Amino acid sequence: MDPLIVTLATVLLVTAALAGIAGVVGSRRRRRRNAESLSAIDFVRTTFASRLRRREPLDHLLSEMADALRDTFQLDRVDVWRVREGALRLACSNPPREAVPIPLASAEETVFANARISGDAWVRTWLPSQVPKDPGGGIRIAPVAHQGALLGLVIIERSKAAAALAREADETLDELTRELAPAWQNAQLDTALEATLEQLRDRAAELQASRARIVEAGDAQRRRIERDLHDGAQQQLVAIAIKAKLAAAALEHDPARTRKLLDELHDDVQRAVDEVRALAHGIYPPLLSHEGLGRALEAACRRSAIPAQVEADGIGRYAPGLEAAVYFSCIEGLQNAAKYAGTGAEAKVQLHEEGGALVFAVTDDGVGFDAAATSLGAGLTNINDRIGALGGTVRVDSRPGAGTRLVGRVPVQPRQAS
Repeated sequence: MDPLIVTLATVLLVTAALAGIAGVVGSRRRRRRNAESLSAIDFVRTTFASRLRRREPLDHLLSEMADALRDTFQLDRVDVWRVREGALRLACSNPPREAVPIPLASAEETVFANARISGDAWVRTWLPSQVPKDPGGGIRIAPVAHQGALLGLVIIERSKAAAALAREADETLDELTRELAPAWQNAQLDTALEATLEQLRDRAAELQASRARIVEAGDAQRRRIERDLHDGAQQQLVAIAIKAKLAAAALEHDPARTRKLLDELHDDVQRAVDEVRALAHGIYPPLLSHEGLGRALEAACRRSAIPAQVEADGIGRYAPGLEAAVYFSCIEGLQNAAKYAGTGAEAKVQLHEEGGALVFAVTDDGVGFDAAATSLGAGLTNINDRIGALGGTVRVDSRPGAGTRLVGRVPVQPRQAS
């Protein structure tokens, strides 16, 4: 046989063998790559969803997903960003790193939510802060969106074989984000629902405690009124009755003593009237029911232990319960200022309507205190209970040397004409 033919045959056989080997190796590599590609998807399809149902923390699961992606495609980095409070915030990164939030306008959020998996050109236009530091690096950004709402972004980057990154990873990223979006959305809804339920539980506990304190305060107030009546007006009325009997007995045989007793009776009756009036004022000031908060608080400021003034222009009349709650809260604030503001301090009471609420403030220029480190006293607790029962809020701002400001907001109906 011709040696040339033998040589050509040998070359062909070797070439075929090498091609076969290359085909086998390539097939194995494709199968391995496909298997690795599926591992990231399977993580989201099975592990991710089931562990979410077991209420494992979402951030922890996203971190494991980032690990799976990095291992699958031999990536230099994987970032998972979440949309929170109008910005993209880095939820997890492999390798770990810190990143400042990226502000996100509503128009940008719409663009991101409707974008396809994108690369370098898109990043340079919309997210320049995420452009790879390596000019030859490849980057892919996959939006995670559900029903038109952007939930976050998955960003992957690779320097080695950068040109092949889109071909190798985009299909996986597409399916992964489609699987991830509803699970992510449900997890966020569950978290929001749990937070709302926790707030409702805390609010219910606060209301229950507040109602208990209100009932207790009402009982204590009734006991105080009973004691004041017994020790004050009742004793004075008993004394008046005794003097009246003595005056009647002395009327015929001792006119001078009768006149003296009648003069004393006049003074005693006046003191009893003043006692009853003061007691009634403490229960519900007549000026408050007749002329409203502004005039009633002006009168209270005139009686204040420290100089005080009222600014209440533009307010009208409100429900009696609301007016009483605001009035007694301001009185409590003035009393606290008198006790704790220090020598030479002055106070101001301000009332105005704002955003469907009646806002009141009691401010003093006294010594102040560290509000963050000081627990509420009985007076401020009473104010919280009064205003909280009407759906309002109370805040105390103070720091040493800067005075104290008590601010309350109470929802109101449209103001009636005064």
